[in-house]
Amino acid sequence: MAPDSRPSRLRAFADAADRRLGHRALIAAAADHPVPGGARFAYVFGSALLFAFGLQALTGIALATGYSPSVTDAWASVHHIQHHLTLGWLVRGIHHFGSSAMVVLCVLHMTQVFFFGAWRAPREANWWLGVVMLLLVLAFGLTGYLLPWDQKGYWATQVAMSITGGAPGGEQLQALLQGGPQAGNLTLTRFYAIHVLLLPATLGALTLGHVSLFRRHGVTASPKADPATLQSRAEPFWPYQWLRDAVFALIVLGILIALSVWVGASLEAPADPAGAYEARPEWYFLFLFQLLRIFEGPLLIVGTVVIPGLAILFLLAVPLLDRRTGGLPAPRVAVPFVLLIGGAMALTVYALATDRADVDFLDGRAAADRDALQAHRLAEAGGIDASGRVVLLAGLQLFHQKGCVSCHAREVEADVHAPLLAGYGTEARLDRFLRAPDARELFGLTPLREEMEPFGGPDADRAALVAWLTSLSGREPSNPERTARGRALFDGSGCTDCHNDPDLRAGAADWELDAAGPDLRGFQGYEWVRGLLRDAGHPSWFGGVVGPDDEGVMPAFPDLSDDELDLLVRWLLAGAPGAD
Repeated sequence: MAPDSRPSRLRAFADAADRRLGHRALIAAAADHPVPGGARFAYVFGSALLFAFGLQALTGIALATGYSPSVTDAWASVHHIQHHLTLGWLVRGIHHFGSSAMVVLCVLHMTQVFFFGAWRAPREANWWLGVVMLLLVLAFGLTGYLLPWDQKGYWATQVAMSITGGAPGGEQLQALLQGGPQAGNLTLTRFYAIHVLLLPATLGALTLGHVSLFRRHGVTASPKADPATLQSRAEPFWPYQWLRDAVFALIVLGILIALSVWVGASLEAPADPAGAYEARPEWYFLFLFQLLRIFEGPLLIVGTVVIPGLAILFLLAVPLLDRRTGGLPAPRVAVPFVLLIGGAMALTVYALATDRADVDFLDGRAAADRDALQAHRLAEAGGIDASGRVVLLAGLQLFHQKGCVSCHAREVEADVHAPLLAGYGTEARLDRFLRAPDARELFGLTPLREEMEPFGGPDADRAALVAWLTSLSGREPSNPERTARGRALFDGSGCTDCHNDPDLRAGAADWELDAAGPDLRGFQGYEWVRGLLRDAGHPSWFGGVVGPDDEGVMPAFPDLSDDELDLLVRWLLAGAPGAD
C-alpha cells in the first residue's frame, strides 16, 4: 500500500460526504460568524443555556431508562436510581440542579439581551420566542418535580393544581392535567408524557428557530459601544467567543457536579395523600407562592392570574413599547423590567425569610426530613416489593392507619397501655422481657401484668434461654451450644407450668386443655405473629391468660386482608422500625 493511500481515501470520503451534506460550509459559517467588538463573556449565557438544555436531555434519557411512571413504582424506581445504579446519584443530581441552572441562565440571558437591545427590529420575533421558551423552562420544572412521587412533589403539585383550578376557565385545564379529582396515576403519567415528550420537542423546535434567527441577525453589541470600534475589533466566533463559551459551560458543569456531590438531589418519603405536609414549590416558584400569601380570599386571583399575566404581557410588548433603533432601553420599559426581575427576587427572599421565622413550618420541615430518612432506611432494610411498595414503610403506615398506635404508644390517655413494639422479635427486646415482663413498656399496664414471673437466673442463663426462644421462630441459631442449653433451661426452670413444650405440641385442642400461657410453637415466627394479629384472644396466644371481656385486651382483627397481614407481620419481625 502506498504511504499516502489511507489519507487519500479519508479525504475522498470527506469530500463525498460534504457533497451530500454540505457540512463544511455550515461549520465554516458558524466558525467565521463575526462578533462585533470582539469576544466577551457577556455573550456566554445563550450558549450556556443551550449547553444546559443538552445536558438535561442527556441526563433525562439516562434517568428514563430506570424510571417507572406509575404511583406504585415511581418512588421506588427513583430510590433505586439514587442508591443502587452506578453513578445514578450523580446523573440525577445533575438533572435535578440542572433545572435550576436553566432558570438562572434564562433570566441572565434575557437580562443581557434586554439591556443590549437585542429585541429591537428586526429581532422582535426572536425576543418573543425567548419569552415563550422561558415559560417552557418553568413548565419543565413544574412537571418534573412530581415525577419522583414523593411528599414534596405530590403536595407542591396539589397546590399548583388548585391554583390552576381557581383561574378563569382553569377547571377544565385542571381536569385535563390531573385526570381525576386528585393527583393520581393519570396525573403522573400525563406529567411524565408532557415532561419527556411534549416539552422537549417543543423547546427543541423553538431553540432551532431561536438560533436560526440569531444567526440571521447576528450578535447585538452593547448600545454604549462605538460603532467604528465594533467594526475594527470584530472577531470570528471560532476560537475567540467559542473559548469563552466553553469555559463558562465547564464552570456550569462543575457547579452542578459540586452540588450533586455535596448537597445531592432530595427524595422525600413516598407521597401520602392522607398525610399532612407543609407544601412549598421549588425556589424558582417561591415568588408566586408568596403572592398567594399576600393576596388571599377574593383577591387570590390577583396573585394567581392578574400579576403573572401582566408580567408576561409586558415582556411580549417590550418591542412594541420602545421602537427606537438604538441606545439603552427607554425608561418606560427599563423601569418595569427592573421592577419585574427585582420584585421576583425580593418575593423569593421574603418567602424564604418568612419560612425561616415560622416555627410550625420548621417543625413540619424537620418531620418531613425524619420521614424521608426513615423511608430510605426502611427501603434498604426491607426492600421494595414487586408492586413498588417500600415493604417496611407500608407496614408502618398500616400500623398508624389501623389505629394500632392509639394503644402501642409511649403516651396514651387511657390507663391500659399495650406494649411498645420497637425492637419486636429481636433478642434484645426478648431479653428485656424476661428480666422484667411487667415493665411499663411491656406488660406493666396491660391485663397480662403479674401473669409471668421475671427470670431470675444468671445473665448467661437468660441469654441462653433467649437464644433458644428466638430459634423457635425458625431462624438459624447463631450459637447452637447456647441454644441447646436454653432448651434445657426451659425444661428445668418451671416454664412448662404455663407454656407447652413446643416439641410435643400436637394440636390446638390438646393445648387448650393443658396450659395457660401462649403456645410457643413457632414463637415470634411469621405464622405465629400472623395468628396473633388475627386473634390475640385465642387460647393459642393469650386467651388462656385473660378472658375476651377483660378490659384492655387486644381485639381480634378478622377484617385484615392477607396483604395487610403480610405487611404488618414483616414490619413487626423487622423490629417494628418507626414504632418508637
